[in-house]
Amino acid sequence: MSTKHFYLLLLMLSMTPRLWGQSITFDYINEPLNDILLDLNDRYEVPVSINASLSANCVITVKGTFRSMNKALEMLANECQLDLSKINDVYSFKRKSISHFAKRRSLPSEYLYQGKVVDFDSNEPLPFASVKLGDIGVITDDQGRYTFRSPSKKEYLQIQSLGYEMADTILATGYGQVIQLQQKSFEMEELVITEKSKIPIMNIGEESGHIKFNDIQNSLVPGLTNDLIFNNLRLYPGIMAAGESVADFVIWGSYAGQNHVSYDGISVFNSWGIKADIGRINPYMIKNVEVYKGGYNVPFGDRIGGVVLIDGKSGNLNKAETKISIANQLASAYINVPVFNQSSTLQVAARKSYFRSLDLSADLPDNTDFIKPTYDYGDFNLKFSSTFKNTDKLEISIISSEDDYKGTLISREGRDDAFEEVAISSAQSGSSIKYSKSWDGGGITTLVGAQSTYSPTMTTNFLIERAGPNVGLESNRWTNPIQEYSARLTHSLPGKGIHQVQLGGGFVSNKTELVFNGGNRLLEDPSGQLDRLTFYGYDNIQWTPRFSTQLGLKSDIQTSNKERHIQPRIGGRIDVSKNLNIHFGWGLYNQFISKNSVIGELGNRSDIWQVAADNGTSVLKSQHNVLGVSYISDPLEVSLEGYHKTSSGFSRYHLDRQGITRSLQGEARIIGLDAFVRKRIQSHELWVSYTLAHVEERFQDGRQISSYEQAPQSQKHELKGAVVFSFNRFQMTASSVYGSGFPNSTEEIPTEEIIPYLRTDLAFQYEFEMEVLQIETGLSVLNVFNRSNIRLNQSVNVPDGAIINTVGIPFTPTVYLNFSF
Repeated sequence: MSTKHFYLLLLMLSMTPRLWGQSITFDYINEPLNDILLDLNDRYEVPVSINASLSANCVITVKGTFRSMNKALEMLANECQLDLSKINDVYSFKRKSISHFAKRRSLPSEYLYQGKVVDFDSNEPLPFASVKLGDIGVITDDQGRYTFRSPSKKEYLQIQSLGYEMADTILATGYGQVIQLQQKSFEMEELVITEKSKIPIMNIGEESGHIKFNDIQNSLVPGLTNDLIFNNLRLYPGIMAAGESVADFVIWGSYAGQNHVSYDGISVFNSWGIKADIGRINPYMIKNVEVYKGGYNVPFGDRIGGVVLIDGKSGNLNKAETKISIANQLASAYINVPVFNQSSTLQVAARKSYFRSLDLSADLPDNTDFIKPTYDYGDFNLKFSSTFKNTDKLEISIISSEDDYKGTLISREGRDDAFEEVAISSAQSGSSIKYSKSWDGGGITTLVGAQSTYSPTMTTNFLIERAGPNVGLESNRWTNPIQEYSARLTHSLPGKGIHQVQLGGGFVSNKTELVFNGGNRLLEDPSGQLDRLTFYGYDNIQWTPRFSTQLGLKSDIQTSNKERHIQPRIGGRIDVSKNLNIHFGWGLYNQFISKNSVIGELGNRSDIWQVAADNGTSVLKSQHNVLGVSYISDPLEVSLEGYHKTSSGFSRYHLDRQGITRSLQGEARIIGLDAFVRKRIQSHELWVSYTLAHVEERFQDGRQISSYEQAPQSQKHELKGAVVFSFNRFQMTASSVYGSGFPNSTEEIPTEEIIPYLRTDLAFQYEFEMEVLQIETGLSVLNVFNRSNIRLNQSVNVPDGAIINTVGIPFTPTVYLNFSF
C-alpha cells in the first residue's frame, strides 16, 4: 500500500493537553487544514489524526473564538465535510460514512468552487475581478465572490483585478475559499521604474460601452483633490466634458435624467446646480466604478441612457484608518474602525465647502452680460459592513448631501432692463441594506432594500416685458421632490459548463410632486406615483475560449394597469487574437421616471421629474446598437466603438403668457463614434480620446410632427488628451479638452453662433511619510489659460432676445493637503 494512504499527520502526544479550560482563537485565511492542525498542536498540544490527502485538499478561512477544543474542531470538520471522532485523547478526522447504495448514487461528477477575491492588505473584497479557470472565465460580483462547478478536483486559476498583480494558483475544490491579490508595486532605481508584473490595465474596450476604474488604479487628474468620478470620466470618449454638467452626465447624447447613477443600490438624483467638480459621493468611500455607456445587459441600470455603478468600500478589517483632506475650497474627513473582533467595519466620511463665490476671472469682453454663480455644499456618508462565520455578509449604507447654488445676472453694459437671479437648493438622502448569502451547495443570493429622496427647490426672479408697463418683475418658485423605494433579489447559479446564469426580481416604487407658485397651472395633476414589478434572466455563455455571448430578458410590469414591458438584450465578444477583440451589444430599454423640460414664455428652461403614471406622461423607450473593436496589450490600449440609439416618450412643456401649457412628445436619434488610445511608457501614460456624434430631436404637437433639429446637447466633435508622469512619489498630469460646441437652446433654430469649448488643466502631487503619517500635497489648476466657456442648459433669455450664458469654471487654483494614518 502506498504511503499516501497512511496517516501522514499523526500528532499523538503523550503529555496531557494544556489550556483545555481556555477559549480557542482562530485567525486563518486561505489555509490548508493540515497547516491549521499543525498550528493547533504547537499552540495547544492537541493530538490529531488525519489522512494527508484529506487535510491538504481542504483550504478554508476561519476567524473567531470557541469555548472549547471540541467546538473548534467540530467547526473545522464541518467546513471540510468530514466526520470527527475522539478515541482516548486523540481527535480523528475521516470521510463522512455513507452506505454502499448512497455511494453509487452520489459519486460526484462535478465539484464546487466558491469563495471571494480580496485585497491582501485590507481584506477588502475586489468586485468584478476576472477569474479564469482553463478556457472558462467568470467575473466576481460586487462583493468579490465567485461560484462555479467543475468536473476536476483541482483547477488552475488566473485571477486579475484592475490595479492588482495577477495571481496564478492551483485551487482545490471547496467552499469559503479566499484569494488575496497584491496591489501592483514599482521598484525605484534612480528614475527608472520597473513593474513587477507586465499585466495591462484593461479598463476600457473589453465589452460594449464599458469603462471601469477603482480607488487604487486611478490616474491623478486635475480637480478638487482628485474627485474619483466626474474628473476621470470627462476624459473618456462618449462622456461629454464640454458644458461641465456633472449633475446630469451627457453619455452618448443622453438627455437629463436618462442616466442611472447608483451607489450601493441607492439611486442618486443630482441637481443641475451642483458645482462642476464635486460629485455627490465622497471619494474616500468609493471602491469601484463601473460605467456602461450603452448596449449593456439586463443586470445593470434602470434607465434608457448610460449607467454609473458606484460600489462603496467594505472597509479595512485589519486596522483603523483616518484620512483628512484640506483644500482652499473644501474639507473632507474619513474614518474606518474595525469592530466586533474584526468581523465588521464602520466607515464615516463627510465634506464641507467653505468658499462660496466662484471667481470670475475668465477673460470676458467688457460689454458681455453673464451670470455669476455662488455655491455651497456639504455631505455625510456612513457604511457598516459585517461578515458572518458562514461567510454571509451584511452591508448598511447611508448618504446625505445638501447644496445651494445662486446665479445672478451681471451686466457690463450698465443696462437696467435686464435682471435675472436663479437660486437652487437641493437635498439628496438615501439608504440601503444588503444581505448576501453563499449557499453550501453553490450559488450566491443577494437581497437589497433601498430608499432615495431628492428634493430640489428653484427660485427665479427676472424682468419681463408686459402690456402695461414695458417691464415688470416676475418671480417663480418650483419644488419638485422625487422618491424611490425598492427591494431587489438576485441569485447567481454556480457556473456550470459554458453557462453562467443569474436571475433577478424586485419591486420599485417612484413618486414625484411638482409645486409651482408662478401663477400658472402647468400640469393638471402635479403629483404622480408608479409601482412596478421587475424580473430578469441572464446567461453568459462561453461557447469557445474565444467566443462568448450574453443573453438577457427583462420584464417590467406596472401594478396599476398590469401593462408589461419586455426588453430583450444580447451582447457578445470575439477574441480574434490574444490582444484583439470584437464586441457588440443590442437591446431594448424602458424608463419609468423622466426629467422633462419646461420652457417659459421667454424660452428659459427648467427640468422637472415626473413618473409615467396615468397623467399622460409616457414610458421612455430606447434601442441601443453598439459595435466595437479593441486592441489591448501591456503598453498600448486602442478602442474604436460605433453606436446608434433611438429614444422616444420624453416631454417638453411650453408655457405662454396667458398661462396656457402646450405639451409636446419628443423622440431623438443619436449616432456616434468613440476612439480611445492609451500608451504606457514605464509608469507614465499618454492618452487621447475622440468622440464624433450627432443628436437630433423632433416633437409632436397633436397631429403635427416637426422635422428633426439638433438637440441642445448635440456636439459634433470632442477631442481630449492627457499626459500623466509618475516618478515614484511625484506625479504630474496635464489634460486638455476641445469641443466644437453645442446649440444649448430648445429653440428650433439657435439664435446665436455655436461657441467652441476649450479648457486645459494641470495637477501636481507629491507623496511622503512623516512617522505614522502618509501625506499627499498637491496643486490643481483648472482652466489654466482662463478660457471663457459656457455651461450646458444654464442659459437665460432676456426680453430683447439676447441669450445670457452661465460661465464655466474660470481659472481656478486649488491647493490641497491629504493626511492618512
